[in-house]
Amino acid sequence: MEDREVRRYNEQRYNRKRQWYRVVLGVEQLCNYPLLNVIWVCLAIGMYVFERMFKRFMESFHVYSALQSVFNHCMTFIMIIIPIIFVIAIIQLLGYAAAVKDEADLQIVFGDKRNVKNNQMPILVHKKKEKSSGVTKREFYTTISMELWKESTEAICDIMNIHILGEITYGGRKKDKGNRIYFESAQNRKPKERGILYDDIF
Repeated sequence: MEDREVRRYNEQRYNRKRQWYRVVLGVEQLCNYPLLNVIWVCLAIGMYVFERMFKRFMESFHVYSALQSVFNHCMTFIMIIIPIIFVIAIIQLLGYAAAVKDEADLQIVFGDKRNVKNNQMPILVHKKKEKSSGVTKREFYTTISMELWKESTEAICDIMNIHILGEITYGGRKKDKGNRIYFESAQNRKPKERGILYDDIF
């Protein structure tokens, strides 16, 4: 029973972290790609049209004068909470769009590891591509050991079609956070250096 409760607690904590990191990643994408902010113009127009239609619809209802004040407060609350829900949903959707491919690739890499069976898959926290150099910087939240990440470097490069610059490091970008993995990469796979090969015949 205790094991089940612990497992459920860990799952709930993992889901909360994933939802939060989706928001963080979504905000980061809005900063990295300013053109995406046109979404807010579309949302503002949509909410204006919705508000006008909603007010016309509610005018057809007859409310007792004693309940008019409560009714008005409820309508005001609805008109405030709906845009907030839409904003959070859009940001999470942007975070999901940025994370889904990388996380799916890592699930292929780590999903068949026996000692990862009881761990959750990595969650993408930060991702930014430098326009000038083409280098992509990624940071993941993970409960998978650093040792296994390093052992899986070649598989990660293969599945993502990248080559890692430097090494995979622990602690995040600033190397001051637990359960964080950070690495920089460039596009296209490069074979691992094998050194000088000698032919024994000669």
